[in-house]
Amino acid sequence: MGKKLAAGVRLILLHPEVAYRDCGDCQKWVYNERTGERDSYRGKPIPRRAAPPPCRFQDAKGKSLCPKGTPEDGGDLNQRNRKVYEHYLECRAVGSFPDDPIVRRNAAIIRQVEESAERVWELQLAGMGLPSAPQQPRGVKHGR
Repeated sequence: MGKKLAAGVRLILLHPEVAYRDCGDCQKWVYNERTGERDSYRGKPIPRRAAPPPCRFQDAKGKSLCPKGTPEDGGDLNQRNRKVYEHYLECRAVGSFPDDPIVRRNAAIIRQVEESAERVWELQLAGMGLPSAPQQPRGVKHGR
């Protein structure tokens, strides 16, 4: 669970624009890749017809252009890890964690990812040639 938890939290922190996007929906509709929202024309979503979704394009190393990877990769948080992350955020918000070895292990994994993401944001803000810094998420979005 540790690697998938870390990868999913990393995706939420560094790429919130795609973290909660349903891959099937992205393959059906055009999305604004900067905002993460569906593109629309006259109030209606734009069907994806000619242009494949970003997950079907690859960079020079053969890696998907979508931060989640392809739908087959399953790079987002599964339901169990999403609950783990939500629990972590709740505990952190009130400053109290249960005295439990699994909770401590998960919190340590998540905290390492947060620290790594903070370093990425600092480098981006310092103008080290990386893409502009994403906005830090305000919390876990429910129902997506």
